[in-house]
Amino acid sequence: MRFKSFLIASSMVLGFTQLCNGQTGTIVGSKHDFSMSNNTWNFSSPITAQLQGQICRPCHAPHSTNTTASAVAIPLWTHALSTASYNIYSMGYNFWREGAATIGNPDGSSKLCLSCHDGTVALANFRNYTTGTTKMGDVNGGVSNLTTDLSTTHPISFTYDNTLATKDHKIWDPTTTPSGVHSGTITTDMLENGKVQCISCHDAHNGAGVNHLLIKSNVGSALCFTCHKL
Repeated sequence: MRFKSFLIASSMVLGFTQLCNGQTGTIVGSKHDFSMSNNTWNFSSPITAQLQGQICRPCHAPHSTNTTASAVAIPLWTHALSTASYNIYSMGYNFWREGAATIGNPDGSSKLCLSCHDGTVALANFRNYTTGTTKMGDVNGGVSNLTTDLSTTHPISFTYDNTLATKDHKIWDPTTTPSGVHSGTITTDMLENGKVQCISCHDAHNGAGVNHLLIKSNVGSALCFTCHKL
């Protein structure tokens, strides 16, 4: 009963936060609603009956969280992290060879996303469960499985600042350009410690309520043009 109350309270806080920011989406019914019956991995062993079919528990827990993930300041993270090595995006310059973003290995909150989406860790490997078998490549034909080859994926975990924008005339200055997401700039609303991460484009909790868990609609490439110039 106390845990049920915790979940209800958490949902109310999340919903209130989204409304205060002009957001109307919800994780319920989204791609990250793990309570939906098609997520068969969340309704079977090794997950015990008490925790099966819950939305939040594959990623978060009120107690006994993954201390390794605490370095990236993600609240109460519980899913096992990936230890994979990645083939990263290598186009460190733009088409005009003006600037050079330094692309390193994934870090920050992107490591949490990759704990499922690189396809190396079982989806059910959270809390103290270590024997899950279903991985991202086994779900929906593997469409959300990025694998460990990130060379053809938009780069992440690089610093996006005024210096980079000055070198590259095809991107906006993030310190002054409105994000169109909340009321701040690209830097304040879309970057994590000054870096582009998965959360720069995606919201795991579906706050905006648009396709692909994007932070805002990409109709007419609106999300792309937030940072990129024609």
